Amino acid sequence: MTDTTAVIEKLERELAFFARRLEAVHRKRGYPLERAHYLLLLQLREGPASVTDLAHHLDLDDSTVTRQIAAMQRRRLIRRVKNPADGRSTLIERTRLGAESAETMRLARLGRIETLFGAWKQTDREKFAQMLAQVNLALSDSLKEMTEELPSPSPRPRAPRSKPARQRKAKPQKE
Repeated sequence: MTDTTAVIEKLERELAFFARRLEAVHRKRGYPLERAHYLLLLQLREGPASVTDLAHHLDLDDSTVTRQIAAMQRRRLIRRVKNPADGRSTLIERTRLGAESAETMRLARLGRIETLFGAWKQTDREKFAQMLAQVNLALSDSLKEMTEELPSPSPRPRAPRSKPARQRKAKPQKE
C-alpha cells in the first residue's frame, strides 16, 4: 500500500465517522430546526431569494427546495412575496419567527462548536476552518460535475390504464 493510498483510506474512514457523528449530534441535541430549514433560513439572511437561487447556493435541485419551502411555510418560518422584478413570480423571505428560530439555533451551534474546539490553539482552529472550507468547495464542485454528467431522464412508459368496473365486460359464468 502506498502512502497516498493509506492517506486516502484514512480520509475515507474519518469522513464516514465524521458524517455519522454529525448526524448523531444533530438528532440528540434537539435543535429547534431541521438542518435543511436552518440552511435555507441562513441563506435568506441576505434577503428574499427565488427557489432556483436557493437551490443553486445549497447544491440542491429546485424540487427539493420547493418541498422544504412548503414545510417551512406551514411552520410559518418563511413566506412568499411578489418578485418586484417580475410580478408573475415569487421570492421566499424569512418571517420573524424564521429569523428568530435560525438565530437561536445559530447561537446554540456556535456555543457547541466553541466547546468542542475550546482546547485547540487559535491557529489550529483557523487552519481547520480553512481546510474545511476547501473540503466544502471541493464537494460543491464535485456535485456540480456529477449533475452535469447525469443523462437526461427518459420519459417513463405509462402503465396501461384499466377500465372502470362499469366499462369492463363481465366474464360469462360457468353453470
